[in-house]
Amino acid sequence: MKHGDNPLTLETRREKLGTSVLTATSVLFVRQNLPLPPPEFVDDRDGWTTRVEGVNRPGEIRVDQLKRLGLMTIATVLQCSGNGRKYYKHDPSGSPWAVGAAGCVMWSGVPLRDVVAHFGGVAKGMRYLTATGGEPLPEGIDRNQVVVERSIPIEKALDDCLLAWEMNGEPIPRSHGGPLRLIVPGYFGCNQIKFLKNLAFTREQGPAKIQQTGYRMRPIGEPGSPDQPGMWEMQVKSFITLPTEQTPVVAGKIRVTGVAFGGMKAVAKAEVSTDGRSWQKARWVGPDLGRYAWRVFELELAREPGPVKLYSRAVTVDGEVQPELRNENERGYGNNSWRDMGVTVQVCHPDDAICLTPPKPKDDAPAGPRKPVVLSESGKRGRKIFRETAQPPCATCHTLSDAEAMGAVGPNLDELGRSAQQIEAAVTNGVGAMPPFGETLADEQISDVARYVYEATRRD
Repeated sequence: MKHGDNPLTLETRREKLGTSVLTATSVLFVRQNLPLPPPEFVDDRDGWTTRVEGVNRPGEIRVDQLKRLGLMTIATVLQCSGNGRKYYKHDPSGSPWAVGAAGCVMWSGVPLRDVVAHFGGVAKGMRYLTATGGEPLPEGIDRNQVVVERSIPIEKALDDCLLAWEMNGEPIPRSHGGPLRLIVPGYFGCNQIKFLKNLAFTREQGPAKIQQTGYRMRPIGEPGSPDQPGMWEMQVKSFITLPTEQTPVVAGKIRVTGVAFGGMKAVAKAEVSTDGRSWQKARWVGPDLGRYAWRVFELELAREPGPVKLYSRAVTVDGEVQPELRNENERGYGNNSWRDMGVTVQVCHPDDAICLTPPKPKDDAPAGPRKPVVLSESGKRGRKIFRETAQPPCATCHTLSDAEAMGAVGPNLDELGRSAQQIEAAVTNGVGAMPPFGETLADEQISDVARYVYEATRRD
């Protein structure tokens, strides 16, 4: 499922995840905070250089030199912070992920602690590792507003993190951050910095917006703040991969499969329910690849024809149970609700050919033609603000045909299809690299911009 072209955003359908523990690179979700760098980024993989700072002997190191320092292979769940955002009722900004912004990947690289030792150890007083991606940044915009740069606690950095150059036995492709990516086992994907260009041990968390106010667990309606919880550790979670709404099954014994993981902890068991009250323990299928990988589970159920709701929940080795309800928050982060992840499956009589015909996915339907743009007075004012008044101008970062804008940092607004209310909330509070214009524009100006973008992109 495609959620956006620029930056590229692709989600894996449940039924495409397969039954292997590892997720094939070809179907793994793709999430970029900035436009995908040019192909020449991976032309000289071994010559890719990363700078290391905040150590006793700061310096630079190439990938071919990293390969001589040590080797570590680890399987981890890679999951976007917003996986499960689709289920929030307040329509949070960002890609409407269901469950497919997750996968289990085998990474190979060098332990970060070995790299640190090569540079003489961490300098005194450092508390965080701050990692910076090497994506090209647009001119005319404050670096800290757009750079992909995240900080994690130093204890985690020196424990089991690695600098990876391979995923699933192949060089990391450009779409997943090659030639070099920081891997932080058990942490959300936003911390797994792609195109790794700089590593710095620092006393404070980095100054980038993506760290200071982005990826924060904040109450609905409130702007991001450094004092809010950051999106570091993942929580216990599971979801069913087969059957789904797209895969009707024949009555009798039906086989339910899914995946379960514990974030920072190993999972002890997975359970399946048809009513959310009574649960049956599933059996594990395939190898256990370690506490940071997910486990595949399976259970057979006897069902008569008719619709059935299927839920799963996971339990960690220390007894933490996947919760029924989601954690309500502004950006729709960290959803691990077993109720939200449930699926409704059609169980069919073996002779019912119509029932057994898989429905066409809704998002595969062609979009209707866009009507000629007709702007209200508010929309006309908003167009001027979009192109000129806002600082930086919205047209600098976004693509919007009516505004003759071809920006490549933010989402392509021609494809986004958001309501005026959603757009207004995003402009006010800021999303991703976009600053919170609620601090620089009047409420009426923000309303005008939202009205303009809505009117310039609607199809109804």
